[in-house]
Amino acid sequence: MRKWIVGALALSLSWSASAQELPQPSPTATINQRVGLTDFTVVYSRPSAKGRTIFGDLVPFGQVWRTGANACTILSSTSDFKMGGEEIKAGKYALFTIPEEGSWTIIVSTQTNLWGNSGYDAANDVARFVVNTTESDFDESFGIDFDAFTTNSAKLILEWENTAVAIPVEVDSDAESAKNIAKALSDAKRSYRNAADFHSKQGDHEKALALITTALELDPENWYTNWVKAQVLAASGDFKAAKKQGKKAIDMGQAAYDSMGRTFTYRAGLEKDMKGWK
Repeated sequence: MRKWIVGALALSLSWSASAQELPQPSPTATINQRVGLTDFTVVYSRPSAKGRTIFGDLVPFGQVWRTGANACTILSSTSDFKMGGEEIKAGKYALFTIPEEGSWTIIVSTQTNLWGNSGYDAANDVARFVVNTTESDFDESFGIDFDAFTTNSAKLILEWENTAVAIPVEVDSDAESAKNIAKALSDAKRSYRNAADFHSKQGDHEKALALITTALELDPENWYTNWVKAQVLAASGDFKAAKKQGKKAIDMGQAAYDSMGRTFTYRAGLEKDMKGWK
C-alpha cells in the first residue's frame, strides 16, 4: 500500500510539473532587426482583441501602458541611437506608451524589470516624445515591427485594432563604420607587429623588417610598434639603427604617457634592453 501511495504521489507531481506549460493568451514575441550597423531587439507580449474595443476602453486613453501584455516591453540596442529625435545610449530599456486619440506619447525608460506598468516612475525616463497615430487595417493581435529602412534610419511600427504608430529611429552608420575601420586597422597593425616579432625570433630578419614596416605604415605614431622595430633591427645585428629607433620609441612613449598624466613605467626596462645592443 505504501509503495502504491509513493508511486501515485510521484506520478501526480510529475504530471503537475509538466502541466505548467500551457498556451498563453498573449504569447511572447522577439524581434531582431539591424538598422544600418546597429542591432535592435524588441521583446514583448501580443494580446488579442477578441471582439473588444481596445484604445479608449481596454487600453484607456491618457494612462501609461506597458505596450503589450504581461511584463513591460523591452527594447535593446547595440549602439547609441535616436528615437523621436531624442538621443539614447546603447543599452536595454522599457518601452512604455500613453495612447491618446490621434497621438501617443512614447516613453523610453530604464525600468526594465516591471510587470506591466506597475511601479512606473517618470523619473527613470530617458526619452519622452509624441507621435501621431494613423488608421490601419484591422489587426487582431498587437504587433511590433520595423519598416521604412535606410542606411541610417527606420520606423518602429506599433499596430493593434485599427491604429498604427510609426516611431522614427535613427542611427549613425558613418560613425559605426569609422569605428569598425579603426578596429580593423588596429587589428591588422597588431597582426603585422606580432608576425614581425615571430619571424625575427626565427632568424628571418628580412621578412621581419618588411612586416614591421607595414605595421608602422598602418600606425606610425604607436610607440610600442616603433619599439618592436628597434628590437627587430637589433636582432638583425644593426645595432646603430636599433639604438636610434629605440630612442625614438622611448621618446614617443614618454610623450604619450605625459599627455595622459601617467608615469611611463616601461622606460627603465627599455633603456636597460638598449644597453645590451652592442
